[in-house]
Amino acid sequence: MSISIILIVLTIGASYWVWQTPGAMEKYSFQPYRVSKYNEYYRFITSSLLHVNGMHLFFNMFTFFFFGRAVEADFDQYSPGNGWLYLLLLYFTAMVVSEIGTLIKYKTDSKYSSIGASGAVAAVLFAGIWFHPTNQILVMFIPMPGFAFGAIYLIYTAYSAKSDFTGQINHDAHFYGSVWGVLFNLILFPSSLTYFFDSLIRFQIF
Repeated sequence: MSISIILIVLTIGASYWVWQTPGAMEKYSFQPYRVSKYNEYYRFITSSLLHVNGMHLFFNMFTFFFFGRAVEADFDQYSPGNGWLYLLLLYFTAMVVSEIGTLIKYKTDSKYSSIGASGAVAAVLFAGIWFHPTNQILVMFIPMPGFAFGAIYLIYTAYSAKSDFTGQINHDAHFYGSVWGVLFNLILFPSSLTYFFDSLIRFQIF
């Protein structure tokens, strides 16, 4: 079974469990204040396995389902047989990296909390864009090359995080997760940089 499917099943199970368990959301959500003051570092991981509701869970897992399997196959091209391991490493490191900005920003705010796999999923999404920057991505049913979507998305999340636009969404996690999806591949597979630029050079709009 693909590691992507295993992670999806794990996330669905964890989210359903927390919906049925009083107090679990409070105990396992990402709360920068408690992480900073009480060293509750487990929240980096547990918060990324939980979701507010079914729609929140669906959109994250829907995206991960398609990009997770593709990125796992891409990793196999660089390290045959180890694609699942690199995907797992990317996903779990992204859980931590994506929340660092949130930790710094809200470490003195005892009321702030967040949950969701968005940061980790964003890392996988951007890893997929990094490997295939000219592949088409549908955005609101509008096709655009991955590198264009990536640039627009980063600008949007950076602006939203800075201005606290749509404050119910953790844009910091989206931004840092996306950046980590690229940096992860640059660090472990530096030769992918050449393929990235070659793809851009060969790209034709029509």
